[in-house]
Amino acid sequence: MYKSSSRSAKEIIVPLVLLAMACAVLLYISNRITQEKISANARALQLGIINSVMPLPHNNQLYDDYIEVFEPGYFRNPDKVIVFRARMDDQPVGVAMMPVFAKGYNSNIQLLIGIAFDGTLLMVRAIKHNETEGLGDQIDHNKSDWINRFSGLSLDNMSPEYWSVKSDGGKFDQLSGATITSRGVINAVRKSLEYYKLNRDRLY
Repeated sequence: MYKSSSRSAKEIIVPLVLLAMACAVLLYISNRITQEKISANARALQLGIINSVMPLPHNNQLYDDYIEVFEPGYFRNPDKVIVFRARMDDQPVGVAMMPVFAKGYNSNIQLLIGIAFDGTLLMVRAIKHNETEGLGDQIDHNKSDWINRFSGLSLDNMSPEYWSVKSDGGKFDQLSGATITSRGVINAVRKSLEYYKLNRDRLY
């Protein structure tokens, strides 16, 4: 009776162990597939954001072609700025810098800045901010055209003294009720252009 009972237990336990192992394998495979899908979606989303300021034709893998820079003399960032480099047949086309921190009224504003090879601004976008609704949040291109004013500008076609709001003697309109925000964004964009001009060859 004892031996018969022992064999019966084994007959029950072995299939359960095999079933548990099969479930573990299936769970692992499912998790890998899910994680890969999540990573692919995140990559596609970020690439779409980067391409939003890089309208120039390029045929390199922009998401994978980048360097990281840490230059506190030009950027407010506590960490590095990622510089994505666009190329056409291995020839430099432009860069997309993110995030570039600008001084805001409530906290730092994170910008994405596209610059053509010759130093001309392609586009500037605010990708994260905590500015006041109806005032500083007008830096969002979906809420006003103010930030589109930067497109086409460069250090060559506008003198340094004009990179400020009109009340400070510059050429830029300030957002109504959001002078600190306006100044912060303008300054961050100008400093980014200065850094790019001095380091263009190294960046590519």
